[in-house]
Amino acid sequence: MLGPFRDIPIRRKLMLLMVLATALCVLLTGAGLAGYSWFNARASIERDLVSVSSILASNATAALAFGDVTTANEILAAMRAKPELETGCLYLAEGGTRPRLFAQHASGEGSCPRHPGDGGVRIEDDALVSVQPVVQAGERIGWLRLHASLAPLERALFAQGAILLAIVLVAVGVSVAAAFVMQRVFAAPILQLAQAAREVTQTRNYGLRVPLQSRDEVGGLVRDFNAMLAQIARADFEIKQLNASLEQQVTETARTNRELEVAMGRLKEAQMQLVQAEKLASLGALVAGVAHEINTPVGVGVTAASALQVRAGELRTAYESDTLRRSDLERFVALADESTQIILRNLQRAADLIHSFKQVAVDQSSGERRRFGLKAYIEEILLSLRPRLKRTNHEVQVECPDELVLDTYPGAVAQILTNFLTNSMLHGLDDRDHGHIRIAIRAGQDRVTLEYADDGRGIAPEHLSRIFDPFFTTKRGIGGSGLGLHIVYNLVTQLLGGTIQVASEPGRGTRFTIQLPAPAQQAAA
Repeated sequence: MLGPFRDIPIRRKLMLLMVLATALCVLLTGAGLAGYSWFNARASIERDLVSVSSILASNATAALAFGDVTTANEILAAMRAKPELETGCLYLAEGGTRPRLFAQHASGEGSCPRHPGDGGVRIEDDALVSVQPVVQAGERIGWLRLHASLAPLERALFAQGAILLAIVLVAVGVSVAAAFVMQRVFAAPILQLAQAAREVTQTRNYGLRVPLQSRDEVGGLVRDFNAMLAQIARADFEIKQLNASLEQQVTETARTNRELEVAMGRLKEAQMQLVQAEKLASLGALVAGVAHEINTPVGVGVTAASALQVRAGELRTAYESDTLRRSDLERFVALADESTQIILRNLQRAADLIHSFKQVAVDQSSGERRRFGLKAYIEEILLSLRPRLKRTNHEVQVECPDELVLDTYPGAVAQILTNFLTNSMLHGLDDRDHGHIRIAIRAGQDRVTLEYADDGRGIAPEHLSRIFDPFFTTKRGIGGSGLGLHIVYNLVTQLLGGTIQVASEPGRGTRFTIQLPAPAQQAAA
């Protein structure tokens, strides 16, 4: 309802408000006065009607008592002095209760009903009716019914309505004239402000000013508007200067960013090279350890083979010289059996080392995805790292379901465990003769949890948040490159798509928890 009113121009709003307010005030005042006049006039008529009824009823007592109809008609004829009294009816009570029309007087076409009705004053058919008992010596002998018309009251009310309408029209005319004057006094400056605001919005001419025409509240609004335009002009000038400065800074920043991108590219390339170098160094250390470990069983096998070769030469010489004895043959057979067992056992040991090293090395270098039994693969990794572990008394415990099969990147798993073990021996357990390392695997419906923990010296709280940063190490210069755990973090989060968390307390060891999204699969029985 207020929507259309809000959208009309302010001039029409002002005129409508003044006209409506004036008309409403006049109408309410006139309605109040008319209502007051109506009730006063009706009360006056009722009082007059009751008074006349009492007088006529008192005068008609004798006529009813003696049955004098002529006198009763003359008494009722006195109603002519009151033009509003249209009908007068006098009833005689027969038998004490049943009324009978005794006499009547009508100034118009009205007539008396057969029964006077209940006593009192009431309105019937747009007329005021009064029924008054006629009493003689305390006994009711009849009734007097007077019928007064309300037409004079209605005519007076209509005249008052006409006067009220004329007053309303005059008041509306005056309010319209006052509205025009108020429009020029109040609306014109506001409209100038609106026009200036539109022009400033369209042209962005902040030098525009609205002329001051008064010193009232509207004049204060004009002054504030002009002051606002002055502030906006200053701000606009400052913004333009700042934009020019920002453009220059943006140009310089873009050039700096390009230089930083080039430097970052070189840094990433160098970092990748260092990471690859770290991987190759780790693989080289593995090769050196495996080569050293293979040297022992191969050396034992060579020694046993050499001893067997010497005994075989002696046996050949004795046979050719025909000095071979049964005891010589029995000793050679015993030596050959023992040497063969020694050679086979050590060659098998060397073959196992070479197989484990080959599988782990191929996985780390190829980076291919395949299905593999996790527990057996962890044992191969530990076997390839045995040359490094055997120099210590550290115990490695593996907890993994035998039937757990994964479809993921085994080279990444090998690199992660290798870096963990290397990190433990270099940082956590370097000051201990006997340490404990635990590798626990738990398989869920949609993830595999790998937990690696040692009971070493732990990580200082100030270093805990930086251990995955590249090149961060506390052993720089004595074997630490700062890339081991960084490589682990990248393999877990990028290649394997998992998460890694670390928990550590100084003196109570370190625990890494890796969550891999690859689902665990049960091996076929």
